[in-house]
Amino acid sequence: MRVHVLGSGGREHAMGWAFKKCGFEVHFYPGNAGTKRDGVNHPYKGLDALKDLSEDDLILPGSEEFLVEGVANLKKNVFGPVREAARLESSKVFAKEFMKKYGIRTPRFEIARNPDELREKLKRFSPPYVIKADGLARGKGVLIVSGEEEALEKGSKLINGQLIEGVKGPVVVDEYLTGEELSAIAVVNGRKFSIFPFVRDYKRLMDGDRGPNTGGMGSWGPVNIAESLLGKIEELFDRTLWGVEMEGLTYKGFLYLGLMIHDGEPFILEYNVRSGDPETEVIVAMNPAGFVETVLSAFRGEMKKLEPKCYAVDVVLASQGYPDTPLKGKEISLPEDGLIFFAGVEERNGRFVTAGGRVLHCMGTGATKEEARKRAYELAEAVQFEGKIFRRDIAS
Repeated sequence: MRVHVLGSGGREHAMGWAFKKCGFEVHFYPGNAGTKRDGVNHPYKGLDALKDLSEDDLILPGSEEFLVEGVANLKKNVFGPVREAARLESSKVFAKEFMKKYGIRTPRFEIARNPDELREKLKRFSPPYVIKADGLARGKGVLIVSGEEEALEKGSKLINGQLIEGVKGPVVVDEYLTGEELSAIAVVNGRKFSIFPFVRDYKRLMDGDRGPNTGGMGSWGPVNIAESLLGKIEELFDRTLWGVEMEGLTYKGFLYLGLMIHDGEPFILEYNVRSGDPETEVIVAMNPAGFVETVLSAFRGEMKKLEPKCYAVDVVLASQGYPDTPLKGKEISLPEDGLIFFAGVEERNGRFVTAGGRVLHCMGTGATKEEARKRAYELAEAVQFEGKIFRRDIAS
């Protein structure tokens, strides 16, 4: 069996690295400068590039765009949901209405389809105000603002397509909940699921959870939780998959619940129909062979549980200006040793240069969280490029 990984970020590099480590032939579409170390990169020019792949191979979408585009509708050997089920991520409006329809715990919400509706519905909430774009926005579609007028101004621009390029349409106004965020990711086949070890990620750009939201500045795991909370999270997965079945669909692939633990109760903030980034890097590093076995078993409809072999910490190195206008084209100097997953990196004239906002994932593993954290930060300090930025409180 060959494995075809779709995407170009650190998540895709981590998945491909794990399969390569287990002896599989790995191909990336399109991959990045680092994935070439662990497989073969191919140009990606739409789904037609995949139609002739053998049905005996495994197609593993990393990024949601491939699923929204319909890769699982085209090929049966895709570990990912069909386009219709992928709406759980591609439309925040659909996802919130789905949760309401099937009694799935989520923050109170309203939908605004124009600025006048937004003005009216903001009055039903207290600050800070949470406004979410309906469609895919590459990690930039959630606004958290303290003032009602600012919320109206930015939310109106989001609706009218003036805030984020390519993003336009209705928005969701969510109740702001305090508590602890937690990533719950499972492999799924039909109504059966197996939850990966829990991971905590850090969305804000700066230490102390300050600054704008990003795609993720780091993560660590495993996070231990109480059995009572685990049971409630399992119920959220079960009810979600029951709802998918009631919609006349079958789900296969990764399912991600972005959770807020508020007063001991898990609330779903968002669905993702693929594994998380940077959570995948941590899950893979905790047990690469276990990750591969868990995915392959779920693809066949046999659920296995991934047991962590160690703690893992991911410190993301980003480029100055991220998430809006990251500095690009700066040469990267790498240490000889250490596990690093590549993201926004290109190779030019035999040298690595920055080519995106999140550049590298510096991984540390150890018998304790502190040991893993120490190794991740030693690696982060050893990497050099102009404009390097990173949080210093991951797993602290």
